Amino acid sequence: MTESAQPILRLTREAYNALEGYSQSHPEVWLDPDTDFSAVLNGLGVSEHTEPTGLVSPRPISLNPPKSGPPNRADQQALDYYENLEGVTPIMAGDDLLWAWITHFRIHSYVMQRWPLRNNQDPLSHIRNKWFITNQGSALWRDNAASRTWWIAHCAVKAERGSGNTCTRHEALRHFANNAEHYHTLMTYSFTRNEAILGEVVYALTNDAAGINNQGLYQLARRLNRTAGSRYLGVGPRSALKNEISDEVEDLMSVPDFVADRNKLRNRRVVKVLSLGAGVQSSAMALMADRGLYNLPKPDLAIFADTGWEPPEVYDHLEWLKGQLSYEVVTVSAGNIRDDILNGTNPDGQRFLDIPVFLVNPDGSHSIAARQCTAHYKLKPIHQYLRQMLGLQPGRRAPKSIQVEMMLGISKDEAAREKPSREEWITNTFPLIEEGITRAQLFGWFQNEYPDRQLPRSACVGCPYKSDSEWKYLKEHDSQSFQDALFIDQALRDAPTTRDAIKGTAYLHKSRLPLSEVNLEDTDDYANILLEECEGLCSI
Repeated sequence: MTESAQPILRLTREAYNALEGYSQSHPEVWLDPDTDFSAVLNGLGVSEHTEPTGLVSPRPISLNPPKSGPPNRADQQALDYYENLEGVTPIMAGDDLLWAWITHFRIHSYVMQRWPLRNNQDPLSHIRNKWFITNQGSALWRDNAASRTWWIAHCAVKAERGSGNTCTRHEALRHFANNAEHYHTLMTYSFTRNEAILGEVVYALTNDAAGINNQGLYQLARRLNRTAGSRYLGVGPRSALKNEISDEVEDLMSVPDFVADRNKLRNRRVVKVLSLGAGVQSSAMALMADRGLYNLPKPDLAIFADTGWEPPEVYDHLEWLKGQLSYEVVTVSAGNIRDDILNGTNPDGQRFLDIPVFLVNPDGSHSIAARQCTAHYKLKPIHQYLRQMLGLQPGRRAPKSIQVEMMLGISKDEAAREKPSREEWITNTFPLIEEGITRAQLFGWFQNEYPDRQLPRSACVGCPYKSDSEWKYLKEHDSQSFQDALFIDQALRDAPTTRDAIKGTAYLHKSRLPLSEVNLEDTDDYANILLEECEGLCSI
């Protein structure tokens, strides 16, 4: 025996019974990481604590809690622990005295840290489940800390062998560690004793059945158990086994109640919607997708959210787009943002403004008002229309069988703006980023295809995010809209209803000067800023 090798022992039945009885009156002993159970047994008058099993561990038997990460990451150490117990067979793994010895004399402090006593737990029940055996001979794979750790690793190793290494033991163990109920469910059924069946099932869980919930796995296990009993599942060719499991998984993953992750649900009703801002990116993407260019998917419809305060050229461009596209373009609205600014309200009638005006606070400091216009005037009316179109009741959770893929016109050079949807039934997609298409490419393509047309800047007339070049363009090419912006800018400070809805003095221009006093002469040409424009969510 090498210096690091250790004999694998088991408690004597007398020692086991003595410890179990003592735990009923002194549970605090099991909650002390420094407890010396040899001393406890000596104090109880038990002189012979252990007896040999005939096995030797090549390394010391130990487990250590993870230094960081979720507690179940500790289960990833189970493979090292399993290898330290070489020679232990599934038959021997039914020996409660073996596991009681390991739990008390080798990994006691680990068990305390890995499975700490919770405030609402009965300490006697907790100790019995982790250090002893709740139901003699039937719960070794589930309750006792030492045996559960061995069994979960053993199950992972079997899955690797049974899958022909298509599912590694590490992948299997990671899945069981993060989905304990999956491990418990599979261990309940006798068909998992067949390595090939277990391997293919675990492979399916980590691939085709990813996202299945506990109820779904229970149904899968029941069906496979029934098949195993009637048709000797796993006896025939491996291809037949794969097909059987694949068919069952496909069927179950089509049932919303059996799938935790709605994005994994099979046969969903997926509606592709293009968020149309009528700016450079969304306009070019809408036209390209309609022609099937650059692998861009064709949407079922496009939606334009109208704030009621776009420049006239945007509305003209939108009407032109409708005539170019083969799919429907829907316009939705939450109201007129200009009227709401003058009334000092948001679309819901609350007394505050949604636009990100530049503020001089009462104490002289500078700040920017919260930008809520995108959420209230763009996203909300789009979501309301889609819910109505899909037959979803107001305030009710969308069923998993319904999913919207929202195509957003964010180009490769603006990938930092890529964000997921906050609605679980909507998945934001970014086709331009996926295909590596830049804003300059979109602009160049549009100019080449439609040389007689000019793309507008899709943004509210008085959007505070306008650059000086955009303000200059508005002043020189749409004087009526520019005069309207001057009027609203002054109203922010002079109109009582508007002024009272703001804490501080508000301006549309970042200089915090009246727009009428801003020098807009030394700025870039509009043709250049179209390539630099950041449309934001309100204008994609």
